[in-house]
Amino acid sequence: MCGPLCAIGIAGGLWLSQILGIDDLTLGLWIGALILSVSVQLNKFLIRKHKTFRFSFWIILIVLWLLSFLPIWNKLNWQPISLFCGLPRVISGSIIGMIILFLSDWLNNFILKKYHHNQVYFPYQRVIIPIIALIVMSLIIELWVCKIFL
Repeated sequence: MCGPLCAIGIAGGLWLSQILGIDDLTLGLWIGALILSVSVQLNKFLIRKHKTFRFSFWIILIVLWLLSFLPIWNKLNWQPISLFCGLPRVISGSIIGMIILFLSDWLNNFILKKYHHNQVYFPYQRVIIPIIALIVMSLIIELWVCKIFL
């Protein structure tokens, strides 16, 4: 599913985001969310086909992450001034994006199970809530984090 094409997309996205003035940390946020989402969907597909194995989700996630970033590893900016938490901003952003997507989905499911009998409040809620969380985090990164720390 992901692999060389993802790496080309990420490299092209980095180039385009630099032209548009979008920080690599913000771009990484969306890349990480995409990697996590593809990993979850691929694992669900394997579950339906009864082809899962021990730690299948984690292996899928790590392999997709590596296939996405290893081809461009040497092209990333490793200058100390452009690192965030010791890693290139796109890598740090991808980790943050995975965490944000996971937490927003977990919180959404928790609220639905506890307060609304697992029924959504509005159509496409399970898609809209994580996207809103990613948009809010993107705005926080672009408006405050990048202005203060980078």
